Amino acid sequence: MKIKNPFLLCILFNFLFCSSFSQIQITENTIGKNFIIPSKILNEERKIQIFLPEDYNNSSKKHPVIYILDGQRLFLHAVSLSQSFKKFKLTPECIIVGITNTYPKRFGHFSSGAKTFLSFITQELIPYVDQEFKTSEERLLFGWEYAGGFVIETMTKNPELFNGYLAASPFPIHDTSLPISVNRMKSLDSILNSKKKLETFLFFTSSIHEGVVTDGTEYLKNKLESEAPDTLRWEYTYLQNEEHRSTPYHTLYHGLKQYYHYYPELRFNSLEEYKKLGGMDNVVTYYKKRAEQFGFPEKVAQPTMWNLVKKASDEDNYTAFNTFMNQFKPNDFLEHLRTNWGCVFAAFYMKHNQPEKAKELYAFFSKKSPNSARPVNGLGDVYRVLKNKKEAMIYYKRAIQLGKKNSDWRLQEYKKDLSDLKNE
Repeated sequence: MKIKNPFLLCILFNFLFCSSFSQIQITENTIGKNFIIPSKILNEERKIQIFLPEDYNNSSKKHPVIYILDGQRLFLHAVSLSQSFKKFKLTPECIIVGITNTYPKRFGHFSSGAKTFLSFITQELIPYVDQEFKTSEERLLFGWEYAGGFVIETMTKNPELFNGYLAASPFPIHDTSLPISVNRMKSLDSILNSKKKLETFLFFTSSIHEGVVTDGTEYLKNKLESEAPDTLRWEYTYLQNEEHRSTPYHTLYHGLKQYYHYYPELRFNSLEEYKKLGGMDNVVTYYKKRAEQFGFPEKVAQPTMWNLVKKASDEDNYTAFNTFMNQFKPNDFLEHLRTNWGCVFAAFYMKHNQPEKAKELYAFFSKKSPNSARPVNGLGDVYRVLKNKKEAMIYYKRAIQLGKKNSDWRLQEYKKDLSDLKNE
């Protein structure tokens, strides 16, 4: 049936269009929860935002806590970063606590009222979070602008309170016209002159066109370069392509990556990079520090061993390849290596005229994965090179049987190897 009336066509179209969306379900998109904490110290109610890791309710695991000053603006950014870091295993899963502030009270809390606000965090907020949630003893504090100055002041007055301090465009730091700045520098001088170990982490930034902010951070950088104890891990980054309003986003990202520098499993982009960074001595040191900071095993992780062996094969560096293979075998490298990768590395030995070494690998993986055709066919290749046609034929036929049984996509390759062998 043809409908020629445009009006009827329009009605029909609208009906079909609306019907196609009638089954769509709409639910609330909620990120974390809001908590209203009555504070006796501040004499007011404080809104706190808290985000918990995905597996929080199904595990007894305790988590680090990242405290975000100005949560009304930066809480969601912190949650987004934590989710990305989790996916790529750059940091542990963290509890995110956003401390909401309102204008103009915000400036007072981070300047003239800093002592009182720190008391609220120390005596009311942290005890509440630690009591109500499964927290580890690891805490980080992040703030921007006046809140960044508050972060640095907190470190000077109570350095053990947080394991890491992240300050974006901190202000004021060294503006001699402001009593806040003078007091903060006195606190810094006091803790530096006390010769305390100051075992914590500080990451701070500034950017272009920030005037007294950049002056202050440069002053702080110079002071730390000459007076900071070796136990203080610190880094200053000048964000050349940012400006005042964008520094908190980059600071939190890079600050967390620096704090958790030893958390990811080590990988290299090339053998040149591996050598430039100190070779195997650097790898061993990295995993030792990783174990000390996060409690991981001290031995080199499987992905790092695989990465180095693969880079050597990709770059066709037989000497490095064979060195890594010999170094990693005692560390159960082969036991945890996938069979397909074992065959790739065995083939690399074959490429470099090392059939006996290839034979060792193919035999290992044929026992490890008895139903896999690829290492069996590899043994056929080895015996073929060794001029043992009889043994080669046995392994090629066995590979074809396993290939048929498991619908191996390389089956035609196995058949061709057998056919070529018969025609030799």
